Amino acid sequence: MANRVERLGEAVRAVFAGESPTVGSALAVLGERGFGALIVLLALPAALPIPAVGYAVPFGFGIACLGLELSWGRKEPWLPRRVLSLRLPRADPDSRAIRFFAWLERWVGEHGPRIRGMYRLIAGLVLASMGILMMIPIPGTNTLPGASAFVIGLGLLYRDGRLVLAGAVFGLGLLAAYVVVALGISRLFSPT
Repeated sequence: MANRVERLGEAVRAVFAGESPTVGSALAVLGERGFGALIVLLALPAALPIPAVGYAVPFGFGIACLGLELSWGRKEPWLPRRVLSLRLPRADPDSRAIRFFAWLERWVGEHGPRIRGMYRLIAGLVLASMGILMMIPIPGTNTLPGASAFVIGLGLLYRDGRLVLAGAVFGLGLLAAYVVVALGISRLFSPT
């Protein structure tokens, strides 16, 4: 199972073929796509417009760390040994959910610029920024950064440069909006 597979649908089937896989064995099969898989899992709850207490700070921290790892040029995400040894639930390799990954890959595919060099650095820094914005303890402030991180994560997972670019541009715009609001609030409360 340690072989890397190019197609995501094949990779997901390889992960769930046989015994219950560990997080480490799944990441070994996914390789660099593991960044996308982890970011999608961490960003999905925040990207949904429903309130959920308690996940924003740890998930935002995880996204920020993965973004920094990506911008530093790591080939695969680093996780603590304890997390890598956790077992994933067993799934049927031919289930509808697993086939959905293969269908989505045909729809999304590898499009747009390759995610390398400066492009990868910018995507990683935007992800780190979105993770930090998700940690702001104000209700409703983590949905848009979560959506940006989710889109970037999907782009990384499916090697689709267009999705990564769209998520990064949205994230940069969001970062600018947060800065403008923060400056406005600071001027409002500053003694003149």
